[in-house]
Amino acid sequence: MENRLIHINIGRQIGAGGLDLAHILSQRLSIKVYDKELITLAAKESGFDSSLFAKADEKDTLSLNSGFSFLSFVNAVSSVFGSNVIGGEKLFEIQSNVIKSLADSQSTIFVGRCADYILRDYPNCLNVFVSADIKDRIARVRSQGSSKFKDLGSIDDVRLEELLNKGDRRRASYYGEYSLKTWGAAESYHLCLNSSLFGIEGCASIIEKFITDRFF
Repeated sequence: MENRLIHINIGRQIGAGGLDLAHILSQRLSIKVYDKELITLAAKESGFDSSLFAKADEKDTLSLNSGFSFLSFVNAVSSVFGSNVIGGEKLFEIQSNVIKSLADSQSTIFVGRCADYILRDYPNCLNVFVSADIKDRIARVRSQGSSKFKDLGSIDDVRLEELLNKGDRRRASYYGEYSLKTWGAAESYHLCLNSSLFGIEGCASIIEKFITDRFF
């Protein structure tokens, strides 16, 4: 993206293909994606062992919530070091510092983690939310998540839909707590896309054109 720093922040329903979209945009625009890589960076920033972050992330994976849950991290730290060691506000500050540091030095694509709010004062940001029809979300989780979720094959579609919606409610709660905005609501983003309607490649093309028209 030449000398101008561009930041794409992607919020997404579970199973809507937000991470797939981020990687397609990364290839097309030559911008690095940050998702689980933030675990290592946040651990380095905080001084905590990265295994604690990894264990917290595994708990989210098993509950069908692939975002970086600081509540899970707090529980993991407390179980090892005792309660009241570190609070959610401090953990959010650690995350924010990592995201801002990256955004200060390079163009970025962030998946979730309230990056749109954290970078709210940065120029050249595009905040996107990706949704999808429930049948497509279920199909994507089954095809891509079978290695991540225990006994996924034994869960019927009705129960899986319940779990996906539960995971989305957790994301919405976290986003609302720290951003004071409504997760998934059009007014919280610049662009809302349905990957069932446009396809992941189609969503990438829309965003790519938007970036080109708006910033160049």
